[in-house]
Amino acid sequence: MSERAPQVCPRTGAYLRPHFEALLVQGVSDAHQARMPLTLLWLDLDETQEGNDTHGREAMDMALSALVDELAAELDGRGPIGRVEGDAFAASLYAVTGDMGARLAERVRRRFAARRFDSEEGRFQCTVSVGVATLRPHEPYGNLMDAAEAACLQAKQAGRDRVVAR
Repeated sequence: MSERAPQVCPRTGAYLRPHFEALLVQGVSDAHQARMPLTLLWLDLDETQEGNDTHGREAMDMALSALVDELAAELDGRGPIGRVEGDAFAASLYAVTGDMGARLAERVRRRFAARRFDSEEGRFQCTVSVGVATLRPHEPYGNLMDAAEAACLQAKQAGRDRVVAR
């Protein structure tokens, strides 16, 4: 029986949610067993609908791909990236503490905010809100995902373009 290749988002190269979650389940199990830290980042592009309305979906798709590129460059192979919702991505960072994860997220946030994109309507920039959650003892993967997403929502509610850690 052959193993099925992981499904990847064609626009961004990030794993689709089912495969990313399978990797996260394994990572959580491994982290608990080895008593190693595991940190999850939840990144959500800010003002997506406004960007779609002004610059078009194609331009926003370029911005999403750029966000994954910035995240991948900063991660440097430290963990998988998944597209968990339409304009939201997550990264699972094995053996990375919460403080390290928050610093990494802040670097991604700054690098992405400094980028400029072109559309028929002109140049524009985007920002990203990031939630950071570190695995707690005996915490299941679903609770970790919920915590990272909730921290990202707090970042959005606090004004967007920021990092919030649980």
